[in-house]
Amino acid sequence: MRHLALALLLSGLSLPAAARDITGQVSYRQRIALDPSAELVVEVSGPGGITGESRAASDGRQVPLPFAVSTDDTGAQFLRAAILVGGVAQWVAPPVAVPAGDEALDLGMIALEPFVPLGFASRLRCGETELDLGFAGDMARLRLGGVVHELPLAVSASGARFSDGKDPETMVWTKGNTALVTIAGHELPECRAVALPATLPFIARGNEPGWVLDLTAEGMVLAMQDGDEIRTPLPAAVDGPEGTVLAAEGLTVTLAPRICRDSMTGMPHPQQVTVQAGGAELHGCGGDPATLLAGEWRVTALDGAPLPADAGATLGFDGDGVAGSTGCNRYRAAATLTAEGLTIAPGPLTMMACDPDTMAREQAFIAALTRVTGFDFDDDNGGALVLIAGGDGPVLTAVPAGVPTRP
Repeated sequence: MRHLALALLLSGLSLPAAARDITGQVSYRQRIALDPSAELVVEVSGPGGITGESRAASDGRQVPLPFAVSTDDTGAQFLRAAILVGGVAQWVAPPVAVPAGDEALDLGMIALEPFVPLGFASRLRCGETELDLGFAGDMARLRLGGVVHELPLAVSASGARFSDGKDPETMVWTKGNTALVTIAGHELPECRAVALPATLPFIARGNEPGWVLDLTAEGMVLAMQDGDEIRTPLPAAVDGPEGTVLAAEGLTVTLAPRICRDSMTGMPHPQQVTVQAGGAELHGCGGDPATLLAGEWRVTALDGAPLPADAGATLGFDGDGVAGSTGCNRYRAAATLTAEGLTIAPGPLTMMACDPDTMAREQAFIAALTRVTGFDFDDDNGGALVLIAGGDGPVLTAVPAGVPTRP
């Protein structure tokens, strides 16, 4: 069970006045030289999203590399670190806990591991919008919300430009650690590569027959329901037109970066997984469903009814928290994500008074959160996030922040 635990304290909804300095170093065991253009990115996140960030060019230096980042949040948070080259993750660290406090904190040495790209090699932040980017030959894959756009290479004067060739156009134009992105004709603010979470360990499962696949830095393990097991070293990941392929003797795994719904629970996962072993082909889903919720979402419908464009209700899932705005007040909430579903337990919020219509929407929004039992994505609505209440169907619909609602 993944538990997103967050104390719902009214005092926690106001911004602390003092900044907190966090320092440390990053390094890795392998004797591999860093590319001279490498950039170290460090982020600190709390329940409300990113609270601190630092970027430093390596300028030809090798590990260990020092970092210093400031945050204005004195609550419990976590820190991510990654070394990027050309916007693509090369080395990443698992989330590091940052305990609550207002004193300067030295985290010491943080161990980095090689980044294994399983479909996406970069995460971009474009203003309020976050998206994942990967490459396979002359094709770019851009994941935004529940949709993966496959964009062929296009002609450009500089950098690498990929476009669907449609009008209105969806395209990405990468230039080092930055990129320009247009979604269906809507140009996003300049995008910057951020610290991408580690992809390993990776777990996939399938049904009828039941099987579980574990991918770790040490290797691949396929366990079948009847007790049979196959173990291999971890092969190199190769991106191709069908997805990321890991081929070892007696076991080949293909990860397609498309939404996959578990055939028994309906839970969405970020990867469709195909396993070939012993002459059999198995199908299932893989990856952490929480990665599909990450980022900021703008609520567009409540209990099936569209909200006004300026309603202002938002959802922000980040690490171990969910927070946002009701359209009037700020809120934080506790949530539980299991293999079967998602539940959210709202609590106290700020106490601003708004006009009667806005206050009525706020009450309906909070009530909707308490009814949530799961989530999915609406393939007929541009991959919008849908929070579901059991047999009652959708109670909240949301799109990635910064992206216009589809007409």
